[in-house]
Amino acid sequence: MIDKELIYNNEYIVILPWIETNLKESFEHTFNNVYVLDDRYSLKKHIDIINNGNYKQIIFVDFLSQYMDIIKYYNEEKKYKVIFTKSLGSLSSENNYLLFNSCMNLLKDFSIEKIGFLDINLYNAFKNKIKCFHVSLDIKEEKQTEYDKKKIGILNNENNSMHSFYNELSALSFNNYKAVLTSVNKTTKDFLKLFNIKHVKSKNNVKGNLVNLYINFTDSDNTVFFRSMDLGVPCIIGNNELLKGSNLDKFLVVESDDSIDEISQKIELVSKNRNQILKEYENFRKDYSSKVKKEMEDFLDYKIVEEKEKEYEKLLSIVVPVYNVEQYLDSCLKSIIKSIPNRIKNKCEILIINDGSTDNSESIINSYKEKYSDLIVYIKQDNGGLGQVRNVALKNVRGKYIASIDSDDTVNKEFFKEVLKAINKNVDVFICDWLIKIDNSKYHTPAIESSIFDNISKYEAIMYSSIMPSTCNKVFKKELFDKLDINYLEDKFEDLSTNPFVLMIAKTIKYVNKPYYEYYARSSSIMRSPVGFSMINVLKEFNKRLNKYKSNCTIDLDKFKYYTISWRIEEFIFNLLYDASKKEKDEIIKHMYNDLYDVIVEIFNNKYYIEMVNGLKKENKEFIQKRNEAFINKKLTTFKMDSNSFRLNGLIIYYGDKELTTEKKKKK
Repeated sequence: MIDKELIYNNEYIVILPWIETNLKESFEHTFNNVYVLDDRYSLKKHIDIINNGNYKQIIFVDFLSQYMDIIKYYNEEKKYKVIFTKSLGSLSSENNYLLFNSCMNLLKDFSIEKIGFLDINLYNAFKNKIKCFHVSLDIKEEKQTEYDKKKIGILNNENNSMHSFYNELSALSFNNYKAVLTSVNKTTKDFLKLFNIKHVKSKNNVKGNLVNLYINFTDSDNTVFFRSMDLGVPCIIGNNELLKGSNLDKFLVVESDDSIDEISQKIELVSKNRNQILKEYENFRKDYSSKVKKEMEDFLDYKIVEEKEKEYEKLLSIVVPVYNVEQYLDSCLKSIIKSIPNRIKNKCEILIINDGSTDNSESIINSYKEKYSDLIVYIKQDNGGLGQVRNVALKNVRGKYIASIDSDDTVNKEFFKEVLKAINKNVDVFICDWLIKIDNSKYHTPAIESSIFDNISKYEAIMYSSIMPSTCNKVFKKELFDKLDINYLEDKFEDLSTNPFVLMIAKTIKYVNKPYYEYYARSSSIMRSPVGFSMINVLKEFNKRLNKYKSNCTIDLDKFKYYTISWRIEEFIFNLLYDASKKEKDEIIKHMYNDLYDVIVEIFNNKYYIEMVNGLKKENKEFIQKRNEAFINKKLTTFKMDSNSFRLNGLIIYYGDKELTTEKKKKK
């Protein structure tokens, strides 16, 4: 079931009408990503919820008029398919017939690619006429072995004239069984009294009976049968296509729902062969679940990969890299320990990695290690840089989840409480905003910059945002790194080399729009040092990994490259050239040509980059176009660039070449 508080990165979403909620459990178990279109919500509310996820396909179940509005909103951005839940026999009902026609009209008029039928007879009737598929539903298996030899469960609906409800009760009148019923209306009461049929009422009339009866020929919901059989109660049915060709057919299928004698005889046959039937069913059930998955994959054109989660010693590992931070380390560790809820402290570890500090940092670490010996794990190594520290952490953490807190930063006291809420939902990634502290000023920096992204999913908004690669405002499932077999580049900006690819395979993200990570911007920070060579190295590795993992990318690859690479090329490479000495400038340009030429040229030809350049003021546009042409022709060393020249930066790339509002300046 879709959780409205989560961001999804999934192939598809199944949209179920609220009137079909009796099938909700089956759709949820089979497809997982199910959203019930509650008629109390406005269209805007539905769109907002759907936009929480990054979905390529939208699967509609049966028909609602809102489906057409959703299709119009997304236009051709998505693939659309529909699943019809009613049976061929049920089309004699006017309502079901109108519903069927509405689904067929969706297929005809609204760019619906495929239709799937739950009913095999309906599929057989249309398979040679339209592009249709047979789709089956599965349910979660439950086990119960105890049963009452005197009770027969009636699973049909007493108010549905198309069900064999009263024929089944009549069959019970031939012997001494009790009928187990969920409800008894006046007509049923009179019927039971007239034929002296013993009965009991039960909220769950499926469990604990000798046999259950679900004899009808007009219902395509096979999950009723499976729920009964999974609980160890043989279920006699009338839909003989389901069991056709299996050893269960002769025991459980009646040829006519009008033959009271046949139903009565089947009850006796099943009661005598109950153990054999349940044993035969075990193999049938496995085959059925495999069949459901195959049909689902054919319908979706998508391979479903089932993975078992590993067992971990700890729930959460908190990694703290340390290098000459004696001024800040105490505040950092205090904030972490204060934020961890007491109820999970025994499930956590704080992995402190001392990266060759030469100041008093180790003394502070040892004092905390002594005080919190059950919580803190200490690793000391020669200086290797932050990328190496993160790789050491990946090898040594014992937690299912990994959080990383830089030792000169702090976290809000609510940080790990919010993280725990996300962990309890088994999300892949937790993300929060930053609180940037510079001197006496504080700035709330969102992880999703909503003001520049319209009509895209929240997942896309995260992937296109400037602080997307940051490790520190995220908590990752460790298994995401294991799946990719990926580590961090051991250079500055190490997070850009790795985290985008981890986010690509994350299926669920919990985003909290609160500045729980407290980042202290200091003059010594690597983000504030000249980093042209490091950025070239990282972008070279980023591009190599993007080519390797691009099949995992579920968003617009050109747009992703534009928002991820272009502003970093401008901000951290080109902009260094304007103020550099000739020697420094020549060295950086040589490095650009040797290691990043193809990547930069591709960005210059990126449609989103071209659109941004075309939106610049005339003189600025002409300058950038000439600069880019000089680079492409490998003549950048002779191109005039000085401190007075116009330069692109992240703000212009994100907002355009115009006066920025005070609010936008503040955010950045």
